[in-house]
Amino acid sequence: MNEFVTGGIMRYIIGLPCLMVFFFTISCVGQNGELKEKLANHVKVTEIQGTKNQKLVPLGKERHAYVPGEILIKFREGTDERTIEAIQRELHLETIRIVSRPNLYLMKILDGSSVERIMERLHDFQEVAYSEPNYVVTVY
Repeated sequence: MNEFVTGGIMRYIIGLPCLMVFFFTISCVGQNGELKEKLANHVKVTEIQGTKNQKLVPLGKERHAYVPGEILIKFREGTDERTIEAIQRELHLETIRIVSRPNLYLMKILDGSSVERIMERLHDFQEVAYSEPNYVVTVY
């Protein structure tokens, strides 16, 4: 009898967590569908022209999926502060903050030029590894 009771308790101890995981999984499946539906109402998926890649663009903001007038610039390793300041003066940029030392800067465009135009001009500087708009990321 003692073994019968011990075996029953063991089945209970092992079975209860398995049952809880089962019900939790079922409840999450329903919520996942609701989450996809909510996300579909807030985000439009658009195809990048000429590729099979897709990007997410917030609805109603197709023209600006980034902060207008702000740009992220990654300078090549070894670029000194004077060179960075000279590029800033020439392109009318101001450092908002250094995202990661010493190379990634978030900058504001002071003269009203478009982000695209500044990115084109930054390609002329060998000290610039890359530049990109300050993309808006929304988590739902």
